[in-house]
Amino acid sequence: MYEMENEIPFTRTDPQGKLKLHEAAAMMANCCQFQEYQEKAFCEFLRKNNIAVFLFSIQIDIVRMPSFREKIKTAVRIYGCKSIYGLRQITMRDERGALCLIANATGAFFNIKEGKAVKIAPEDFPVKWDTPEEMECLPRKIPVPSEGGTDLAPYTVVPSDLDLNGHLTTPAYFAIAGNVLPDGFEYNRVRMEFKKQALPGEVILPRLYRKDLSTVVTDLKSENGSSFATAEFTTAPLINGEK
Repeated sequence: MYEMENEIPFTRTDPQGKLKLHEAAAMMANCCQFQEYQEKAFCEFLRKNNIAVFLFSIQIDIVRMPSFREKIKTAVRIYGCKSIYGLRQITMRDERGALCLIANATGAFFNIKEGKAVKIAPEDFPVKWDTPEEMECLPRKIPVPSEGGTDLAPYTVVPSDLDLNGHLTTPAYFAIAGNVLPDGFEYNRVRMEFKKQALPGEVILPRLYRKDLSTVVTDLKSENGSSFATAEFTTAPLINGEK
C-alpha cells in the first residue's frame, strides 16, 4: 500500500467548499503514479518488457466529499492481475479515518513498441498483492443507449489539458463529463470507461442520456463518431456508507 497526505486547498473546492470530482480523480491518479514509482521491481519489469499501463476504467463511490482545509489521506492498493488488466483500489479518508471516497481502477498493459495489449500471468507480476476493502465493483464496460441523447457544447483539447504523455489528463475527462450534467442532478457513484486518447486540437462532443431519475450517461464522442470515453453518474446505495 502507498499513502499520501494532503490538505484540501481553496482552488480544488467548489462554491460549496467541497472537493471537486475531477480534483478528487486527480489526487487518486497522482497517488497511483507515485505508488508505481515506489515499486522499483515493477518499474523495471515494465521497462525491460516495453510495457506501459493505461487506465481502462475506474469506478468512484462517494461517501462524502471532503471540505476546504480538511486533512485527508489517499491510499492505493494493488490487489490483482487478470489477463491484460491490473487491478487497484484507491481510498480517501479524513483525519478520523472515516472513508470519504473509494475507487476501483483497472489498468491495461500495452507493449509500446508493438502497439498491442499484453497478457501478464499473476505469478510473473513483480508486486506483492494487498487486500482490498469491501466494495461493490460494477463491470468495466458502460452501456450506451442505442438512440436518443442530447448533444451538448463541444470541447476542444488545449495544451493546458495535456499530461506528460501528451494526452488529455484523466481529471479532464471527469471535468468535461461532469460539466454537462443536468442542473440539480446529484450522484454518489461515477464510472468512467476510457476508449481512446484525446490529443491536442481534437474536439470532444458530449452526448448526454438521462436513463432514469438516478442515472445519467455521458458519451464523450469524437468528430468521426467514435468515443473517447463514457461516463455514468448514478445515485446508488453504497456498501461503505450512505450519501
